[in-house]
Amino acid sequence: MSIMLSSRGPAVRYLALVYLKPGQRDQLREYERRALPVFERHGGAFERIWHPTGGEGAVTPDPETPDQIHLLRFESAAGLDAVRADPEMQALGPLRAEIVRKALLLRIEDVPLERYFIGGA
Repeated sequence: MSIMLSSRGPAVRYLALVYLKPGQRDQLREYERRALPVFERHGGAFERIWHPTGGEGAVTPDPETPDQIHLLRFESAAGLDAVRADPEMQALGPLRAEIVRKALLLRIEDVPLERYFIGGA
């Protein structure tokens, strides 16, 4: 599910690499369902969610492969800080600690490929 964002400026995107503790995929779904309203309240959305191959459930999982990758989008740079400061999100901290082994969050931006390959980016 993704919300419509206003045209107040360019969207801010983050890539979250989520590494779960063993057997926590279903619990992650519950955490995401509970976090989504907080994101929406602060102009954010889960734009995409990917499951890499070779993660949890693989015959020999690679510990360097995240279990899930989220593409997060906010209306402004202040959105992520607002989510983190929201009391409802802070209350989800213990649940997150039970589920997530490690998470990396990277702010990302589009690179115009035409300019990139021509040498202008």
